[in-house]
Amino acid sequence: MRKIYLMLLIFLSVTAFGQYSSEVYNTSNSGIGSNNVRDIEIDNNGVLWLSTNNGVSTFNGTAFTNYNTSNSGIMSNAILEIEIDGLQRKWMASQNNGIIVLNGTTWSNYTASNSGLPNNAIKGIAVDGTNTLWVITSGGLTKFNGTTWTTYSSLPNINSLKVDSNNGVWVTNNNTLYKFNGTDFTFIGQNVKKLLNCSGTKVYAEGIDGLLTYTNSGTLLGNYTQSNSCLGGSTLNALDVDNDGREWIALGGSGLQNFSDCIIYTAANSNLPSNILTTLKTQNKSTVWIGYSQNGLVKATPQNMGGCWDVISTGSSYSVGIKTDGTLWAWGNDNNSQLGDGGVIARNAAVQIGTESNWKTVSAGSSHVLAIKNNGTLWAWGSNSSSKLGDYTNANRIVPIQIGTATTWKDVSAGSDHSLALRTDGTLWTWGNNDYGQLGDGSYILRAIPFKVGTATNWVKIAAGSEHSVGIKADGTLWTWGGNTSGQLGNGTNVKTIYDVSPKQVGTDTNWLKISAGSYYTLAVKSNGTLWGWGSNQSGQLGNGTLSNSNSPVQIGTATNWNIVSAGSSHALGIKTNGTLWSWGYNNYGQLGNGTSGNTVNIPTQVGTSTNSLLVSAGSYHSLEVNFEGSLRTSGLNSSGQLGDNTLVQKNTFTAIVCPSSCNVPTQLSVANITSTTATINWAGTTTAPANGYMYAYSTNQIVGGINGTTLSNTVNLTNLAPNTTYYYWVASHCGSSQSRWVYGGTFTTLADSGCWSIVAGGSTYAIAMKSDGTTWSWGKNEFGQLGDGTTVNRTAPVQVGISNIWKMSAGDQHVAAIKTDGTLWVWGRNNFGQLGTGNTVDTTIPVKIGMATDWVSVAVGSYFTIAVKANGTLWAWGHNTYGQFGNGTTYDKNVPTQIGTLTNWKTVTAGDNHVLALKTDGTIWAWGENYSGQLGIGSTTNRTTPVQILTGTTWKSIAAKGSHSLAIKTDGTLYGWGSNIHSQLGTEGTSGSSLGTGLGSSASPYPVGTATDWKLVETASFSSAAIKNDGTLWTWGANGDGTLGDGTLIRRRNPVQIGTSTDRQSVSLSDYNTYTISNDGILSVTGWNLEGQLGNGTTDAGRTILLPISCVTGSLQSQEISPVSSNLKVYPNPVQDYLTVSSDKKIISVTVFTISGQLILTQEINDFKGILNFSDLQSGVYMIKVVEAGNIVKSVKFIKK
Repeated sequence: MRKIYLMLLIFLSVTAFGQYSSEVYNTSNSGIGSNNVRDIEIDNNGVLWLSTNNGVSTFNGTAFTNYNTSNSGIMSNAILEIEIDGLQRKWMASQNNGIIVLNGTTWSNYTASNSGLPNNAIKGIAVDGTNTLWVITSGGLTKFNGTTWTTYSSLPNINSLKVDSNNGVWVTNNNTLYKFNGTDFTFIGQNVKKLLNCSGTKVYAEGIDGLLTYTNSGTLLGNYTQSNSCLGGSTLNALDVDNDGREWIALGGSGLQNFSDCIIYTAANSNLPSNILTTLKTQNKSTVWIGYSQNGLVKATPQNMGGCWDVISTGSSYSVGIKTDGTLWAWGNDNNSQLGDGGVIARNAAVQIGTESNWKTVSAGSSHVLAIKNNGTLWAWGSNSSSKLGDYTNANRIVPIQIGTATTWKDVSAGSDHSLALRTDGTLWTWGNNDYGQLGDGSYILRAIPFKVGTATNWVKIAAGSEHSVGIKADGTLWTWGGNTSGQLGNGTNVKTIYDVSPKQVGTDTNWLKISAGSYYTLAVKSNGTLWGWGSNQSGQLGNGTLSNSNSPVQIGTATNWNIVSAGSSHALGIKTNGTLWSWGYNNYGQLGNGTSGNTVNIPTQVGTSTNSLLVSAGSYHSLEVNFEGSLRTSGLNSSGQLGDNTLVQKNTFTAIVCPSSCNVPTQLSVANITSTTATINWAGTTTAPANGYMYAYSTNQIVGGINGTTLSNTVNLTNLAPNTTYYYWVASHCGSSQSRWVYGGTFTTLADSGCWSIVAGGSTYAIAMKSDGTTWSWGKNEFGQLGDGTTVNRTAPVQVGISNIWKMSAGDQHVAAIKTDGTLWVWGRNNFGQLGTGNTVDTTIPVKIGMATDWVSVAVGSYFTIAVKANGTLWAWGHNTYGQFGNGTTYDKNVPTQIGTLTNWKTVTAGDNHVLALKTDGTIWAWGENYSGQLGIGSTTNRTTPVQILTGTTWKSIAAKGSHSLAIKTDGTLYGWGSNIHSQLGTEGTSGSSLGTGLGSSASPYPVGTATDWKLVETASFSSAAIKNDGTLWTWGANGDGTLGDGTLIRRRNPVQIGTSTDRQSVSLSDYNTYTISNDGILSVTGWNLEGQLGNGTTDAGRTILLPISCVTGSLQSQEISPVSSNLKVYPNPVQDYLTVSSDKKIISVTVFTISGQLILTQEINDFKGILNFSDLQSGVYMIKVVEAGNIVKSVKFIKK
């Protein structure tokens, strides 16, 4: 069997079989006892039991064993039927000699003379779940419970008998269906010739002109005929349902039919010995056993003609599949670990997921995957936003994990941010995001574990779209629920109502057969072979010849031979019953496979001339197709390797992909030649070198990711490593058609070293940093002169800026403000709103001093404004003021520093895009400005033009703001966040009391970030945040699409995650797409985006997902820092272990010591020419000592505390 589950933002349970090969066992070529096989059963050991006209035959796959009256205790050779009960007893119905039972090795015979049987002419038997035997004779229905025989004779001449999963007993008599009620027979329906099977929640019967299906309670589900469905004949001799819920019919003249997928196998196309089948039995999920009245036993198995694929499914930019051997494989984008290989590194060739070979089906969502094993267990991996994996967390899973303990899962469909599943009892279960009611549970509540929807037990098909869901019930009715912005629910409207949070029937038709949910549209096939679509049609994905949306089902063309359909993001694929492949919709990347790209096709168009297409799956912008031989072809976008062809090259035509085979892994991994910035990884190769060599990866995180590359040798030299840093490393083989799993080599730690950096500030796409010698450097984007180097030229490596001895600085979107150690304020960059405070709106490309004041102590820049605090505690602002971000009660701009109010107890400030947080000396925190997302933290979303206190606490010690959110630390070390959380930048998800479980929306009041009480400092950017704990560890969270967080992945983090194992982080600063941090030894490291040269490595090549050091640089500009060598001021020893001496030829009035980030450590009067300071208890790091000499001469020197 081969099955397809579609995606993107959709995913349909469509299944199909390819060509079958037939192996015949008869009396002339095997040891079978007779060519007249009347019934087939399979015991718990997989042994076949065959009832024949020459006794009973068993077959273990190799040899036959025959039991007849001449060699066993069996009392008759004419065996009509065989049943196996829960105790593995074999019950046999003889033609005229009563009932025979084999219990182990003991034969027993029940006849009318020694039991309660009415007579010995047995017409049929069945056993129920209590191991009770039911028998039909001309005398009626007889029950045997192991002790007592009871006959119910009110309905004689019963011609068929079956028992359902609830132990309900069903019979037919004179073309009428009855259900036994314990004492009598309840009429169910007429025109029923005989019962065929009871499976799950359905009862199957042969009608006068076709197939009838009923619920276990007796409700008619379907009446399928040759005129209204794909039923292949009117004579139905037997029916069985396989492990995938697929219905197989033994037709009396038309061959073997896979009714679920409308495929018929005949003597002509599958080498069956005859088209007149007597009975059948399915085994596992790929074998069908057929019994003939004259041709013996036939084993029908999928024909493998060089292909290997059984199931395929496309995600947004990745693909997954199950091979015919039951192994699971994946390829393409892996940024959310959706490949399940333990990492986040994309693969352009298939990699096997684990080693198991018992996978049954799989469905790829936008960034998460659901799968079921043969034992009915449910598994999930990949992105877990909105808890769509169903494991009661929101943590991504890098390998498959089991969801719950249930073993009755039957089908799955993974949507964009939600999940659907069916159990074998026909119940529907959903979980994940529910913002649009797509879970169908009657609410908008997120579900973190599978949740049963309603009480219906007759669901048979499901499909999850981007924001909506679709299902088909056993009666052929169609149901939809969830988002409806484009009419994708098909209910005649484009409006989502309160009623759309539960499944609602679409129309009254009862012949819906297959469904597929696209991004904002739906496609479906009816049992009459017609194709229908509704919802969004901007790219012609409905295939109806227009580009207009439709809010109700519209037929696509007039063809009546559609078999399979797959709805991708905005393109679709279909297969007709003649095996031809068709495509339509969006084609910018060649995903239609028709040899073109960049166009739109609004009607189904045949692709090529092949007539052996079997499966299709349409993703976001790529397509997969499997033919009858199991061979895979792919087309479309390939930027992440989602086509699996070992390239990243787009394909406009369907291109064959070689079947992946096992790829031997490298062994004996080791590391040598470790220095502070380099190391060498070595490994032993396989006996036969992989065709494409090896892949390697190393990271400061335990997830396979970070930095990766390829090599043809068995060694690789790593460079530009960070000193005193622990790295994890992995190696994998690249065999061309496949890639091996990652082999973990362990860890290594680089040697310690000292750096030269002391302060760093990240702007939106640039950075400013100061070295320990006082010189200032900048790099990145520079369109408004924000680098301060006198130009507007972007810089990919640090360039020196004409300012030194910076004490504090703040870098905004396009302008910078800095306070020097002498207390003067300097600005440069963009000035369109007067944000530089120079009295005009002219940009400046070099640092310019603002006024003559020398008492500035805190400064922060917003998008287009600046705010600062002086030593006397007064507050000042200038620039843009539309949202009241000055806090002076107005919304007028100012182009010079303007005092705000008269208070003198302001301590420090920080600015978001258009809002301000400020800390007073009494420990209270205040906010003003824009408040659209609740970033002021005052419990509302109303803008404020004057300061408003946040809560009533007086224990706030550190604040940070950016974008539309805010963070703050209390003196007890607890961390709080508020405002926008659309990128999880608050880090509050999962926090008790927080309403931010999905990572979307905002919070207008402070919420705790976890429960830790050891936070030291916090910084933030528009989309992410970072903080350092007291132990010197660095933690980040929020958006990570460019590697901003430095955890070695591109996974958005909803809670703080530790970055590496280093415990020497002194400071951290963030830009919109980068994180910068400085260690106690002065090592500056950066991670993230590099399109504008923000990494400072001299390139604009690919960004990085782990922290890498920025080299120390030298320049020609003269430093203004006072050097003890060239000045009468002496500060020694430097570095200092315990006592620091300060001396000068002028009287030293006082000294003040600050951390490099500006935190006051101590102030001490000297009033002498020499002073000695005890720093033995001072924490290791870089510090600034400010010396005031007689005559109010201020000099500053940086020193290092060992």
